[in-house]
Amino acid sequence: MVYAFLIHTLVPGPCRVLYSSSFVHEPSLDGVVTEDERCTRKEQLLQVAHRVQSEYSFRYVASGNESQEDLSGLSSTDELLSNLKTGVFRLSPGNPYKVERVVLWKGLANSGFTLVCEKDENRVVAENILDLVIRHLQEYCQVILQPSEAILKVDKVATIIHQFLPNGQLLFMNNRYLRQVEKELEQVINLKRE
Repeated sequence: MVYAFLIHTLVPGPCRVLYSSSFVHEPSLDGVVTEDERCTRKEQLLQVAHRVQSEYSFRYVASGNESQEDLSGLSSTDELLSNLKTGVFRLSPGNPYKVERVVLWKGLANSGFTLVCEKDENRVVAENILDLVIRHLQEYCQVILQPSEAILKVDKVATIIHQFLPNGQLLFMNNRYLRQVEKELEQVINLKRE
């Protein structure tokens, strides 16, 4: 089960969460969600985004690059996706969630894409789903090079997330099922254009 999906900035400086979708909420004592709990969730997601930003920056500096990547020659989605940096790390209980979670992230330029998963989730399936989500976000919203598009096209982002992560479930997708999901996604997005 996926706890949350995030799109956030990666460049040094203040980290901004541009889009977030939480699928599982930690239970409150009385079952009523208060404003404080919403703020706590936002802070937890921001902490995860900060940690991903920090890890991305560390990997970037450790690789010997001093300036921002030159992505001007990369025009196709496949070229951009092949240059994504990838990482996985564990969040211990209490930091920031009550239970242990695993974070899988991919990023390039100033766009980070993060899945916060349960600790026993299949990471190969999670990575495949994250790749599919990023591919379709780039196809329909061009978010890799222009992360602000995640804010401007939030309806398309939400539609893509809903198609590939229904209620936060990671689904194994064979080619036939994937084609069906992609066809449904295209139909839904075309309906929203009208």
